Amino acid sequence: MSRSTHPRQAVVGYDGGERASHAAAAAFELHRRLGTNLEFVHAVDLPAPGDVGGDPGSAAQMEAEIEAAAFERAVAELAALAAGARSEYPVRAHTCVARGRPGRVLLSRIERTGADLVMLGAHDRRGVLDFGSTMRAVLGKAPCAVWIQPGPPGEIRRVLVPTDLSAESTLALESAAAIASAHGAEVCVMHCFQPPDVAYAASPGYPMVGPVYGIEQVRVESERELEQVVAEFDWGDVAHFSRFVEGRPASAILELSGEFDLISMGTHGRTGLAAAVLGGVAYAVLKSADIPVLAHRQPGREMLLP
Repeated sequence: MSRSTHPRQAVVGYDGGERASHAAAAAFELHRRLGTNLEFVHAVDLPAPGDVGGDPGSAAQMEAEIEAAAFERAVAELAALAAGARSEYPVRAHTCVARGRPGRVLLSRIERTGADLVMLGAHDRRGVLDFGSTMRAVLGKAPCAVWIQPGPPGEIRRVLVPTDLSAESTLALESAAAIASAHGAEVCVMHCFQPPDVAYAASPGYPMVGPVYGIEQVRVESERELEQVVAEFDWGDVAHFSRFVEGRPASAILELSGEFDLISMGTHGRTGLAAAVLGGVAYAVLKSADIPVLAHRQPGREMLLP
């Protein structure tokens, strides 16, 4: 996404719950600010007619009636949410109820509509690796950006963009600039430097190894690279600044998140190990952040989940 190609089509998961309502409200705001087209998707996980005892025709009719009732209920609830958001979005024409598991239904609708964004409410945080089956399915397979809305949408005044200083981070930066411009917000580009716990370099012909004393140089070079990334980006009218911190990336991002209203970050960085590390950081932030997170996947690459 860039300021000229901000999210144009969003699929919004809606199951009638409070968390899904937060995502829908955020979607209406995105439409109001950026003109994003919305499709609300509600999955009805019913057994196939052949799996139901009794007359297959009666079972199919019953399930069709359930789907129709679910559609009318979703439209009524979404219309009320649209009214609360001062939006006249035609929800009836843009609401889909489909049979199947929510994750599969959402992925199917993303592919069918060519959506470049999927918006979801946050799931319960029950366990270390448990992020909800629907959430994991979408995060792992969706070919587009993912917006997780953990609570009611608020005014976006400050956007945090964690970066690993790779070219792949540009997507998150461009998206943050587009959203910030629409909201009159400012952007903070953050890089977290994580020095190795122990570092050694072997000396040819010497039986021992010695500590590497070049960490400070790497730190200085990383900070200079961050300044260069910020200086060379075309910000237009968007206020911006940078922040260089040290520590474990996920912890540092979450610690800073209380100062911001939105996090925009990539799920892939440099190839190899760093790509897996950034994927793990993005997952940890998506799971635990108390503010909305917009995660961008590099086209053609899946997010690596723990």
